[in-house]
Amino acid sequence: MNSTYCDNDSIRHHDCVVLYGGESEEREVSLHSGENVAQALRKAGIETDLYDWNPAKMREFLALGYKKVFIALHGGTGENGMVQAMLEMAAIPFTGVRMRTAAICIDKLASKTIVSGLTNVNVPAGKSLAVSQLDDRWNMPENDRWRDVEAIGYPLIVKPSRNGSSVGVSWVERYEEIDDAVRAAAIAPDEIILFEQCICGHELTVAMLNGKALGVCRIIPKTKFYDYEAKYNRDDTQYLTPSGLGDDFDGDLCKKAEEVARALDCCDGVVRIDFLANDNLDPYFLEVNTVPGMTSHSLVPKIANQAGIEFHQLCKMIVDMAK
Repeated sequence: MNSTYCDNDSIRHHDCVVLYGGESEEREVSLHSGENVAQALRKAGIETDLYDWNPAKMREFLALGYKKVFIALHGGTGENGMVQAMLEMAAIPFTGVRMRTAAICIDKLASKTIVSGLTNVNVPAGKSLAVSQLDDRWNMPENDRWRDVEAIGYPLIVKPSRNGSSVGVSWVERYEEIDDAVRAAAIAPDEIILFEQCICGHELTVAMLNGKALGVCRIIPKTKFYDYEAKYNRDDTQYLTPSGLGDDFDGDLCKKAEEVARALDCCDGVVRIDFLANDNLDPYFLEVNTVPGMTSHSLVPKIANQAGIEFHQLCKMIVDMAK
């Protein structure tokens, strides 16, 4: 696979298409997800094309007349509601959540605020700062620049609000590291930077199918946290499904995930809801992935497989749910 360019002109026209690639920081992951999904759908007997998404060619894509779209775009216009809006307006059935939900869930600050207000699920304490406000911070004396952030306590997590795959995420253990962490998180002029309390203990995720939990996976990275390297490039990250923290814990976490899904109205197709739990096994909501990864390292396929659903079956189920 050519990971930087895909020739849309060579597409064989079928009724179903996988949208992949795109323009976001997560393009590389999306290319792998899309390839895997297309192969799985073909294995399931569905003739499927691949289309490398380009927002500037929206009209050309619609002219191809596809009857069903599998969205495998991570981040950017593929996950912020733009692609969903286009398909809704064109009355083309597509996989996953609707436009409004995508726009809310891509924004970690917005989704965390809603979950905090509408559920009893814990969220990490934190602060936010718009990239547009950074000039004022850089003009402050270095020793005073991040004192309000430091009050959250160490270690703290610094990350962009509207990006996935742990792009731009930093683990910060001392004041002197905050400047670099902020620069890494400021990936776009309109980005919001989050400074969050680090919930140290267990990294967990719940795979959801139409609003119902399929199961829990506990992630044990060899790195400090589940960063991009641990997600996609390393083979020493451990994945435990069930979590190994007890049936009662997994059952309770699944209920919390379903509560989050209802609050955020993300009960269409497959989504993944991430949590952290401290050493006392108190879970904290982290974020929702409305277009979860479908690579060989991805968590939704692992959880589905544990629930007795093979990957090609899962992909077919997702396509069958497209509306």
